[in-house]
Amino acid sequence: MKTSSFGKYERIINKGTMNVIIFACVIIVIAIMITGISSYVIVKNAMIEKLQKQDLVYILKSISAQIDDRIDRAKETSLILADNPEIIQWFQEGETDETFKKLFIEQMTDAAKTLNYTVFFTNRRTGHYWTNSNLLTDTMSKDKTSDRWFYDTLSSGQKINLNIDHNIVLNQTNLWINTLMGDPHDPAGVAGVGVDLQDISKEFGNYKIGNGSNLWLIDTTGKISISDDVEQSGGRLSEYLPAEIFTDILNDASNGESLKVVSYVGSDGQKDLVFQKLKSCNWILVFQINRSETLGLLNSIMINTLVSVAVVLIFLILVFYTVSSRIANPYKKTLQLNLELEKEIEERTTELREQNSKITESIYYAKTIQESILPSSEVLQRILGNHFVLWRPRDIVGGDFYWLRETKIGWILVVGDCTGHGVPGALMTMAVNSILSNIVSKNEVISPTDMIKDLNHQLKDALNKEKGDYATDDGLDAAIVSYENSGRLLFAGAKMNMYLASSGQVTVYEGHRNGIGYIKSIFNDEISDTIVNLRAGDRVYLTTDGYVDQNGGPHNYSFSKRRFRTNLLNTLDLPITKQGEWLEKELTSYQGQEPQRDDITVLGIEL
Repeated sequence: MKTSSFGKYERIINKGTMNVIIFACVIIVIAIMITGISSYVIVKNAMIEKLQKQDLVYILKSISAQIDDRIDRAKETSLILADNPEIIQWFQEGETDETFKKLFIEQMTDAAKTLNYTVFFTNRRTGHYWTNSNLLTDTMSKDKTSDRWFYDTLSSGQKINLNIDHNIVLNQTNLWINTLMGDPHDPAGVAGVGVDLQDISKEFGNYKIGNGSNLWLIDTTGKISISDDVEQSGGRLSEYLPAEIFTDILNDASNGESLKVVSYVGSDGQKDLVFQKLKSCNWILVFQINRSETLGLLNSIMINTLVSVAVVLIFLILVFYTVSSRIANPYKKTLQLNLELEKEIEERTTELREQNSKITESIYYAKTIQESILPSSEVLQRILGNHFVLWRPRDIVGGDFYWLRETKIGWILVVGDCTGHGVPGALMTMAVNSILSNIVSKNEVISPTDMIKDLNHQLKDALNKEKGDYATDDGLDAAIVSYENSGRLLFAGAKMNMYLASSGQVTVYEGHRNGIGYIKSIFNDEISDTIVNLRAGDRVYLTTDGYVDQNGGPHNYSFSKRRFRTNLLNTLDLPITKQGEWLEKELTSYQGQEPQRDDITVLGIEL
């Protein structure tokens, strides 16, 4: 500080004030020393007790809960896969049904993608070993050592067997859930999942305290399955612990001791150790820490505190007089108010997070309900034959839908685009689906035009528009196709077109200019069925405006009906399922980083 500033303080602080300040500083120093020494002893004992009774237990319970949860979820998934009656029947029949083979591969790969597991199936009858990555990977043989796990699992009679495989070369640790398919006494084969535990090994490192702590997951024989030190995986726990401690861990775990904390003196000082048997299996989780590292943190705190006190005392004489109630009290009140505000904000944030979670869960459940009203791929394949469906809601749920009903002379197909997106649109699809079912149940043989008129009337009535309730004006665009087994097709649309590919040409049949269910929607004699006599190999396409209106490309224009028709024409030589995949990839490429603007539905049929 400059001399002029120091002189200013000299003029303010008189001799009596300085004596009071010095006396106060001495009292503070003595008080700090007494408090520091007693606090050090108390905190040291408290830290040791807290370490043994809380920290070690908390760390162990946290990581064991994660492992138990992961194993339990893997077990549940494995049981669902292994007890699939259709797959069991297919295995028992020798995998002869090629149609189901395709469905089986789709189910297996979809489950692997959704759950992020390696999924496998092994047929007891054929010995075929299927995986989601390489499909038919191998054929089991009793002469191969590497296949013994399969035959051991079959003969075990246990529904589920767990096995950890540590690959030293690839530095990977995998948990395999081997589950008997069907009756454990007469299984159709072995199915299950493989879970990569490498991330758990990495997460072990997050719980380390200093360089001397260790986390191990061992089996009942003491073999290390997972460790925060990758080089220790696959070794023996007895290599890192005294023999008596190692023996006590195995004995206590085998006798049902769920959690226990022990202390012992190692070659490099006092150590604390806690272990727990997992709930999901017989493996044991062990955590060890050097006590010196725990107390080393306390010593560091003490040194930093002494340094801080020394610095504070140097400046205390200069600032003691100016730190008065006029400064301290308002600051304290401000701090207290700030803490109260932070607490209130945290409470409100928690409430909002919980409400948002409940809403999201409800919407996902609504998605399951909406998908349940759509015809399944099996039903579509049985009634329509070769086809593809591209159904991609903009949000979790959406306003697009497709509806199919088999009649005594053929079938009726509807593709619709209801007003709105998300939940409002999804609610409209449920209402329209119910009305369509009611119309066709009363009139199984009905033309698309009559369906549009009847749907327009019933939807207005359902939304109270006929009674003058104009609070909202909701409706839908739709394309309706009625196909007769004789080869005749009838089409009528409301603001939605039909594309017909025949003899290497793509023809567009336009729908009516009005939508269905709106206040001003009126369908008189100007709407009529378009009749087309189809030939073998002809293709019919129905699409909502979400596909053609999607923006993207170098100039951020919409995809357009012209480009859609051109793409149909250019891909007629592809099988229709491959054509559907190509159309989806083309849209994704065109969209780029642009967000999806609307719900998208495209349905193609080869007749």
